[in-house]
Amino acid sequence: MSTQRKPYQTTVPDFRSIEEPSFRALGWWRNTRADNFHASSLGEMKAAVANIAMLAEPRWRDAASGDAAAAIALVLAMGPENSHALKFDICMTALVICACEGDAASCLVIAWVLRRLPKAKTREKRLATSWTVRAMRPLLARAGLDND
Repeated sequence: MSTQRKPYQTTVPDFRSIEEPSFRALGWWRNTRADNFHASSLGEMKAAVANIAMLAEPRWRDAASGDAAAAIALVLAMGPENSHALKFDICMTALVICACEGDAASCLVIAWVLRRLPKAKTREKRLATSWTVRAMRPLLARAGLDND
C-alpha cells in the first residue's frame, strides 16, 4: 500500500448554480427591474456582501458598507467587459444596494453597465431604462411631474 498522498483537488462551483439565497442575490442586478427591489431583497443582497473580503482592493470595505462613490469606482474600474467575473457581480450588488438606498448616480451607472454588457439585448435595455427612471424620479417629484 502506498503512503504517497494524491494531490488534493477541488473544484469551485459557479456561484450562479449554488442554491444558497445569498449567492443567488449576487446575480439579481442582471434580471431585476429597479422598481422590483424591495426591503427583503435588499436584506438578502446586504447579507451576500457583508462577509466578503476582497484582498488588495482597499475600496471594497467602503463599497460594501454603502459608500456609493467607492462602489461606482470599483464597477467602472472593472468595466462591463468583465461582467462574467464573480467579482463584478459582487461589486454590482454593492452598487444596487446604494442605488436602492437612494443614490441617483448609482442608478445611472447600473443603467450604463446594463446597456454595455456583452451581448446586451432588449431585456438589458429595458432594465437599464428602469434604473434611469429610478434615478430621475426625485427630480420629477420636485417638479410635480411624477405619477406616484
